[in-house]
Amino acid sequence: MTYAEIIKKAIDGRKVVELRYKDVPRKVRPHILGFVGTGQLALSGWQTSGTGAGWRLFHVADIAELSATNVSFLGTAPGYNPDDPAFYRIIDRI
Repeated sequence: MTYAEIIKKAIDGRKVVELRYKDVPRKVRPHILGFVGTGQLALSGWQTSGTGAGWRLFHVADIAELSATNVSFLGTAPGYNPDDPAFYRIIDRI
């Protein structure tokens, strides 16, 4: 399964993902998967552990490790914008 497929499945199932990004392990509630202005595939999610809680944008090509957990989450994180202007093409979203 590709990272994009794992992220999409996690978004659809509202499952927390664990990933390593910039050598830091993180737990993220994935909200949007799509292409940003640079043309890169990216994940927008609410980070719950790693370098502090809050919204983060992760370029999928820069993710070193990724797995979906069995931990579910309800609703959306504060300030969620399903039409996030950072994305020019959205593949999947909550």
